[in-house]
Amino acid sequence: MGRLDRLIVSVAVLLLPISALAQKTASVQASTRNIDQILGIPSEERGKCGTSALMLALTQWQALQPATKQAVLLAVQRVPKHKSRVSPSGRFRVHYDTAGVHAPALITSGPNGQRISGTAEKFVDSVATYFEKIWTLEIDSLRLEAPPSDGVQGGGPEYDIYVEELGTDMFGETSWNLTSDLIENGVRQRFSTYITVDNDFVGYRTPGMDGLRVTAAHEFFHAIQVGSYGVWTNVPSSNFFFYELSSVWMEHLAFPHIHDYYYYLPKYFLYYRDGQDRSYPFTLWDGMYRGYERAVWAFFLSEKFGRDVIREIWSGMKQSPVLPATTSVLARRGTTMEREFAHFSLWNFYTGDRADPTRSYAEGASFPRYKPNVSMDFFGNQAVIRSAAPAMSMQMYQFTLSGDTVTAIVTNRDAASAQNSSPPFSDVSLAMRSSGFEPPYQLVAPGIGVSLKSPDLAKLNVVYLRSSTKENAIVSPGPSPNPLRLGTDARLLLPLTVKSMEPVDVYVLNSAAEKVFERRYQSQVSFGMAAVEIPVSDLRSELATGVFFFVAQTRGEEHTWKVAVIR
Repeated sequence: MGRLDRLIVSVAVLLLPISALAQKTASVQASTRNIDQILGIPSEERGKCGTSALMLALTQWQALQPATKQAVLLAVQRVPKHKSRVSPSGRFRVHYDTAGVHAPALITSGPNGQRISGTAEKFVDSVATYFEKIWTLEIDSLRLEAPPSDGVQGGGPEYDIYVEELGTDMFGETSWNLTSDLIENGVRQRFSTYITVDNDFVGYRTPGMDGLRVTAAHEFFHAIQVGSYGVWTNVPSSNFFFYELSSVWMEHLAFPHIHDYYYYLPKYFLYYRDGQDRSYPFTLWDGMYRGYERAVWAFFLSEKFGRDVIREIWSGMKQSPVLPATTSVLARRGTTMEREFAHFSLWNFYTGDRADPTRSYAEGASFPRYKPNVSMDFFGNQAVIRSAAPAMSMQMYQFTLSGDTVTAIVTNRDAASAQNSSPPFSDVSLAMRSSGFEPPYQLVAPGIGVSLKSPDLAKLNVVYLRSSTKENAIVSPGPSPNPLRLGTDARLLLPLTVKSMEPVDVYVLNSAAEKVFERRYQSQVSFGMAAVEIPVSDLRSELATGVFFFVAQTRGEEHTWKVAVIR
């Protein structure tokens, strides 16, 4: 199957999926809208939300065949219902059938819940109630912008919600006509939308009212995203991975007792990698990886900086796509995208049986343990791992020692290149040895060192963690690397004893005690290890080959080291 064929197939994956259960009883009209079945889409390509398939159709619209375009436009047409009701606030209009396969119903409690006859109106009451609750959270509390009006489509100015039989895997979708619902054109497009939700959530992994609750939170955020902040058409896949991960995060923010997002995490922690076990770029978006599984990025940002950080990123997306918008938001908080992505990678080590809410996610104990990209036994002499890391990706390489493991978390922090349609790879070589250490290296256990080599060292960040202690594996209190090779090394790390981030004055003396370099840096504290990081580019024109004294002065004390420098 060619790339274009795959894109066309993916368009149909989630537009209007109807499961086998629904197909047994669905009307002829409903069957003609089941595009994924018509094109033979495998069920594993589908997600809980149909919005991303329509987004894919938008990004590939010019390349689609006329018949496919017509099928997409037919699929997003609103299907009239027997009845509609306006919610108490007047903000929503709920459309539903009173009889037939699409008629809504409450279900009995438990994993095998069954429809309760005569409860269609109560179900609609619940739809109105939960969407009103979500409006209060997302618009009134979080201060996101309300989605634009669709005029009188659906019978009035209210936001329209349609109740339909969607099967047992599709929770809901936010839809719009790619032509008639366009309200702002250009490199950033905005659309008026409507939402469809399942009519009973029977047989769902999160059934009944809990399924409806998370769907309301998820889909209404999509309506806000597409209608108020827009879709950038000048970046790969329009950054749709961020739309889905944001909506999954919103589910848990709105209903923290519901953990439907747990179902997605194995896809990121265990399987988000190519055929050579290299983790994909974080910005990937395709039919298999739509962004649900990467909701942990929004959890990381909101738990570290507060929930408003997500709103600020979306507000920034009015001016630029997600990566530059995120960079600007983090800069206002005194940090960088590169630094936080590296820190996020460390959080992903502390999950499952390693979980520690003081170091990582509040619910990390319920997350899977991250599967190493490569694991190699070390028998006391040498072990070498060779791989590659694409721009803006995290890789975990594990060395198994007698009675312990050392994990190297290597982060390619190149966020700028991650905006390319095919982010570049950086070759990585990690060698663990008990002698003959090759600089730059780091001692990770008594008599054991690991050297990291790459032609792109300046783009990489590496931290070594020991499983037995769950602490940083670095055993040398000295600067790293030492000797410092100005031609190949990317940065010099000077360890500190401070407990919080603070400014550090760094100056360098030559053998004659003459000051040859002076600059102020910000210290970094990560998982119990504090350090100041000096880009080698700052030193390259200032130092010659020789031995220098590096001094780091904090508010409380002064640190001094002797460093061999090689040009």
